[in-house]
Amino acid sequence: MTKYLRPILSVFLCVCLLTAVLPAAFAVSVSEGEGALRSQWKRGEGPSVAGYSLDYSYFEPEAAKRAALPLFVFMAGVGEGTSPGKELTANSFCLWSSEEYQARVVNAPGAYLLILRAPEPVYFDTCPTASVHAAVSDFAEKHNVDRNRIYALGWCVGANGAVRLVQEHPDCYAGLVAFSMRRSLSDADVAALQNTAVWLLGCTNDSYSVYSMYTSPAWSNLKAGAADKARVRLTSCTAAPDAGLLFNHHMWLLGEQDYAPATSRYTNLKTVDGAGKTVENPDFIHWLSSQYLRTQGTAPSEDAPKCTCDCHSSNVFTKIVWFFKTLVWRLTGNEARRVCECGKRHW
Repeated sequence: MTKYLRPILSVFLCVCLLTAVLPAAFAVSVSEGEGALRSQWKRGEGPSVAGYSLDYSYFEPEAAKRAALPLFVFMAGVGEGTSPGKELTANSFCLWSSEEYQARVVNAPGAYLLILRAPEPVYFDTCPTASVHAAVSDFAEKHNVDRNRIYALGWCVGANGAVRLVQEHPDCYAGLVAFSMRRSLSDADVAALQNTAVWLLGCTNDSYSVYSMYTSPAWSNLKAGAADKARVRLTSCTAAPDAGLLFNHHMWLLGEQDYAPATSRYTNLKTVDGAGKTVENPDFIHWLSSQYLRTQGTAPSEDAPKCTCDCHSSNVFTKIVWFFKTLVWRLTGNEARRVCECGKRHW
């Protein structure tokens, strides 16, 4: 019997090690292409409010069955909502649904993604904000969304819509990213956004969203009125990829690729915060998901939920114990243990 025990034990240990290192079968990698990534997305529609019911494409991570997750809301520019589903295929934000990009979400095992479709020829800069907010709120009610971590992102006229959305509902959105927006920020806008994490992006030679008319004065007002200057950012450059006939306009390519992979297509690209400090190695997913809702007049909430177990411990013995715990859970198919109460993935 003893002579069979060693090979059996060796095979068992090999299986355990392979189980520990193999990624989840349901995850789709960037390497599989945008078609495979988009196949994960579903369609939905919000309630009819102010004359419009906005439909959308959305991605729901597997981890949402076990933990409340952040929500990223995207609002596109002109021409990306002419037919249902085009809001997903007209850009590359499906990359955010990949295994690699989802792993960048802070304090959660992934995030929901929601790309709204503008009812063109009514675009997000004129579409009633009530209709947009109703679609987002309805989605959050129907899914396991962390209501303290909802973020709005928009490009071109979609950026105008995103600003309007957050400015009118500052107690609902923890962060805002505006790519190449075609508006400035008034004193009232800045007052409403003073507790919101805001990131503006613009090219100084944009032929359509003229930097000196929109982004530059908006940034001056924003950094002057921000309650925390470390939570506001500006990314600028002197040359950007063209968007059709619009020169130096495509700043949201940085967003599609979560900043770093796209930087070679921009000239004199830099990012600073409200205090003028250069931001090294910026990215959108990590930065946004680090932001929590801060209600006006209250102290900032903790940036990370507390964890009552010791799975975060750096103690070597504790790490070994958790390694074997995780092996047992994986081998027995105990999916309820995959995600910790604080959002950390155990495997």
